[in-house]
Amino acid sequence: MIRLEEIERSFRVGDEWVHALRHIDLAVDEGEYLAIMGPSGSGKSTLLHILGLLDRPDSGRYWLGGIDTLSLSEEQRADARRRLIGFVFQTFHLIPRLSAYENVELPMLLAGVRPAERRERVQRILRDLGLSDRARHRPDQLSGGQRQRVAIARATVMAPRLLLADEPTGNLDKAAGDEVMHTLERLNRGGLTLLVVTHDPDIGDRARRRIRMRDGAIVADDGSGSGPCTSATP
Repeated sequence: MIRLEEIERSFRVGDEWVHALRHIDLAVDEGEYLAIMGPSGSGKSTLLHILGLLDRPDSGRYWLGGIDTLSLSEEQRADARRRLIGFVFQTFHLIPRLSAYENVELPMLLAGVRPAERRERVQRILRDLGLSDRARHRPDQLSGGQRQRVAIARATVMAPRLLLADEPTGNLDKAAGDEVMHTLERLNRGGLTLLVVTHDPDIGDRARRRIRMRDGAIVADDGSGSGPCTSATP
């Protein structure tokens, strides 16, 4: 599913260069559940942005689903993001004036999906995530856990192969965070490849495989099992 070889990324900050990623080699199989862990500034978010085709490395190679992503134009990269990747962020990134239904529908509107199919897919995914009775509520009328589940619905309504979750429980209390993680893990058990960026060891310990980063490098790879997680309770 994912193969990175010798990925390097640096940024200029003021008068200095920051080496954000150093010699990153990583392979992730279809259906894996992987936690990317490390302290602030370790390179987790930079790696996530490259995996999500939101940024390009300075050097190295990145294959996603057999596609050499570094050979793609910006338009082709945007198309690959839309078809292959879903994103879930700590701060939800829902559009305040839109209802839960409309937020989930938005990616399909942008992709030109027909109205009847949009309606059927939105209703199904909201039902599957226990949000049918919140479909017409705006984000400010939802709890934090409900907002994150709406964000997950929006991220997966286009049936991506890869879901990237950046600190998905960071703004939630423990009960709501557990609910969100159960939702993500249920999707992984259905075959979705799940990568979770976290600094929380309790969240990291839920994953089947963990990589640990420090100073832009992968310093540990704990667990090598592939396939969806089967240990988490629904």
